[in-house]
Amino acid sequence: MIKIVGFFIGSLFLLSSVGYAERIIAQGDPVALTIPGEYYMGPKWSPDGEQIAAAGASYTGLYLFDFPTGNMQVLSTTYSAGYGFAWSHGGSQIAAKISEYENMRRKHTLVSIDVADVTQRVLSSPRSMMSGRPRWSSDDAYLYLTFTNKFESFHLNESTRSALEPTHHFVKEGHFQERNGDLDIPLFTDQDRIYSYEISPDGTKIAYSTSGQRLWLADISGENVINLGRGMSPSWAPDGAWITFMFNEDDGHSITHSDIYVVKADGSSRMNLTNSDDMIEMNPQWSPDGAWIVFDTDRLGQIFIQQVDRR
Repeated sequence: MIKIVGFFIGSLFLLSSVGYAERIIAQGDPVALTIPGEYYMGPKWSPDGEQIAAAGASYTGLYLFDFPTGNMQVLSTTYSAGYGFAWSHGGSQIAAKISEYENMRRKHTLVSIDVADVTQRVLSSPRSMMSGRPRWSSDDAYLYLTFTNKFESFHLNESTRSALEPTHHFVKEGHFQERNGDLDIPLFTDQDRIYSYEISPDGTKIAYSTSGQRLWLADISGENVINLGRGMSPSWAPDGAWITFMFNEDDGHSITHSDIYVVKADGSSRMNLTNSDDMIEMNPQWSPDGAWIVFDTDRLGQIFIQQVDRR
């Protein structure tokens, strides 16, 4: 009898544990940060969570919105300024790759935009070929490119030119690499081409997507790979416990449906957060305080913010 009672109590405890597993809950409906009729895409939170930067249509221009009022400031109207831009860790600057035409030829220039006074610091000479997206060093002293064909750094001051960090992680020719000194070391030996990725807040893991919208989680070394199912454009919660991402469907020509999902960093508790039929939600990013997820909407072009809670 004692064994039966003990088994019964244990079963209740197990059911209780499963029943009260932590979940991410959407609090109310998404709230529009931008007005209808204006098109923005690729929103990214400032490190302090007080502003959101976003690109204009076709990545032309770069715009800054106060949170939660939506007051807008123009940072740049230049073509491609919004593609792959990056906030500095201190939040005072945004790195962008702008494009202009010279004698009917397109030239790319890497710049740093001061958020306070909207001045630009030019970090490279104009060039016809500049693949990659900018990333900041941990001390904001210089930039380097990811999704590129070779490692290259761009310094804000000449005094830091010889003071590179010992290692960097970036994508070279579609594959995740560690830059160690002058060597590029592939970390994943059997990994497909990476299309989007984000390193965890503590720097120990990477969430990334490959062809076919396959979403993965792995140690930064490339070991302990977990299949997270289908999805792309991952973004970590600030404590590293959850990942948000988008999962879309298409007809071979255009996106027909897309929702924002969340999944625990161990691969469990995958949930559709938005689950809507009237909007195509894309490119989510978690706020620095973990209370909001911002995303854009294909076709509508509006930026929305969704409040979330853990239970």
